[in-house]
Amino acid sequence: MRKLWRALLALLLIGLLIVGGPWAVIHALAIGRTWTSADQVPTRDVGMVMGAATVNGRPSGYLQARLDLALQLWEQGQISVFIVTGSTGDDEPAVMRNYLEEHGVDPLDIVEDEGGNSSYSSCVRAKEIFGVDELTVISQSYHVPRTVATCRMVGVNAIGVGDETVKNDAWGSYERRELAANIKMIYDVLVKTDVGTIYDDPSVQEALARLGK
Repeated sequence: MRKLWRALLALLLIGLLIVGGPWAVIHALAIGRTWTSADQVPTRDVGMVMGAATVNGRPSGYLQARLDLALQLWEQGQISVFIVTGSTGDDEPAVMRNYLEEHGVDPLDIVEDEGGNSSYSSCVRAKEIFGVDELTVISQSYHVPRTVATCRMVGVNAIGVGDETVKNDAWGSYERRELAANIKMIYDVLVKTDVGTIYDDPSVQEALARLGK
């Protein structure tokens, strides 16, 4: 019986390490770098809006909340150029672009990343394809620490702001899902998971130059 309890304790400790280790790393990298109000966010030239589901060619509630938060940052002068990144499976980048344009953003100041199928790939592509060294991540608050940490781990000086104004019954499940996503992110960073073809896209830098940034 004693051996059984020791084995169970060992398994419990291993489980805590597997889950708790990535959580601790992520929150250590994100501490002091995340906000839930646009008014508190330091200025960065580039804002990266993370993709979420679309509904009949329009942003879902969560995605619209992210975009509205990004627009608030833009209107207050805290970001100037947008990277909209997400899955092309439901045209997330295109839907995001359309929404921003409808609300007055110059099309030249919006750059679509059509390979952002994960937070990891979005961060890597921001660095390697668009040449971005620092940015503000915009998402829901449960998602921001992981994305900020991911960007920092691949060489992007990131801060983040997360919306909390739009919640539904799935919010808790999304928070719990982050525990598994944390583990996957650490794996992706360590093994340098492929993010698609890397090429030079000057769109962000051209937009910044046009704005005198």
